[in-house]
Amino acid sequence: MIQVVKDILKKIEQTISRYNMLEHGDRVLVAVSGGPDSVVLLDVLDRLKETFSLDLLVAHFDHSLRPEDDERETRFVASLAASKNLPFMTQKALSPPTKSGKSLEEEARDWRYAFLDSAGKAHDVQKIALGHTLDDQAETVIMRLLRGSGPAGLSGIPPVRNHHFIRPLIEITRREIQDYIVRRDLRTITDSSNFEKHHLRNRIRLDLLPQLKTYQPRIVEILGQTANIMRDETQWMESEAEEWINGHVEVVEAGGQAVPLKAFGDLAVAFQNQLIRQIIKRLQGGLRRVSLRHIEAIKGLTKGKPQATLNLPDGVLVEKSYETLLFTKNGDTLENQENNVFHHILDAPGVFNLDAISCTVTIEEIKAEEVSPEDNLSPWVACFDAARMEYPLVVRSFLPGDRFVPLGMRGHKKVKDFFVDRKIPSHVRRRLPLLCQGKDPIWVCGLRIDDRFKVRPETEKVVRVSLSFPTETLNAFCRGS
Repeated sequence: MIQVVKDILKKIEQTISRYNMLEHGDRVLVAVSGGPDSVVLLDVLDRLKETFSLDLLVAHFDHSLRPEDDERETRFVASLAASKNLPFMTQKALSPPTKSGKSLEEEARDWRYAFLDSAGKAHDVQKIALGHTLDDQAETVIMRLLRGSGPAGLSGIPPVRNHHFIRPLIEITRREIQDYIVRRDLRTITDSSNFEKHHLRNRIRLDLLPQLKTYQPRIVEILGQTANIMRDETQWMESEAEEWINGHVEVVEAGGQAVPLKAFGDLAVAFQNQLIRQIIKRLQGGLRRVSLRHIEAIKGLTKGKPQATLNLPDGVLVEKSYETLLFTKNGDTLENQENNVFHHILDAPGVFNLDAISCTVTIEEIKAEEVSPEDNLSPWVACFDAARMEYPLVVRSFLPGDRFVPLGMRGHKKVKDFFVDRKIPSHVRRRLPLLCQGKDPIWVCGLRIDDRFKVRPETEKVVRVSLSFPTETLNAFCRGS
């Protein structure tokens, strides 16, 4: 074999080993467009399949953007797979681009990855191989630099993503790709859209990078090194952020993330930025359309009014409520409170399992002398004068306009104002049960009963109500009170 090809193959094997891309016996779906990079990728993996005992499949996605060219490319890739006796699968985009706020390139990428994911699951593959090269990496770093990205963005294209997308050519230059094609006498198809300069990436490839090479001939390799450095530092920062989140952030309803502001405020600014990014990634699986402007707005929220909200792209909402910063998905806000409303009727003494709020309510009728001192120690146990109680009782969520007479006071007070005085965060208010007689609250559970229903010296019979919750729910209530 010609030495150039041997050297390139050795370099690719080193990349595969460095990033643990392949394991012995892997079934690999190879994404092939028909262009030089993907054709070389398929040829390389076909030559290495005995070394790694690989089972290869070929996949091609037809974007339906250039009908004649797309059909020609599909036929070419099908024949290429057949020449190597490899299974071939393809899919044609059936729907036109939508007005989703994404660019055509972003939508095409989403379609392509959705197809590869689906095909990979259908054929039980362990890895999906993509043909990105070191030049693609350099172009990506420049694009993100021009857009003002931070360290995570400048990390560029990851060699391995989600443990199954692999890029064996990520350390191979486009020049080496061309050398390999010539030495191996491979046929490829050229995508004419690669020369259309209205795409930013194409202008970087065709105009900017050649200019930069006049200043630094090794600019592609250097930008690749920069991406590696940024990726290593970002991965370390992300692991530190995950550790902090696991120790400080409370997971609330619908996967929301409640951040304690005091602990957050003590952190370095760079670490605050990373934490915000990690939390958003937890909610929506990525950071697409989230920019530094959004990160700064969230930090500004922490220093402003006691309660405020901020809408982010893709339905992420950030709410500040006193000493808590709550991140939720799909607008789970006070305005959408109807989604969190619960209402349970308790028509007599007994034990009631309220699955909607993961709560068990026990109602007992006892003599006044049987009231235990321990009953006064738990915020989740309340005793009432039975002579003033009427069934049915109701356990429900807080509603605007609720009023009661807090124990120790004479006049009515709005439950909302009571929450404000106690600095109860919004996400806790939405889940905190109220025990009501008719429409009127007689116990803001865990906090205060209504003074009119308290046990008095002359009380003979007592209604004792106790609530129990799972530990995680109880912790959230305690942290918010």
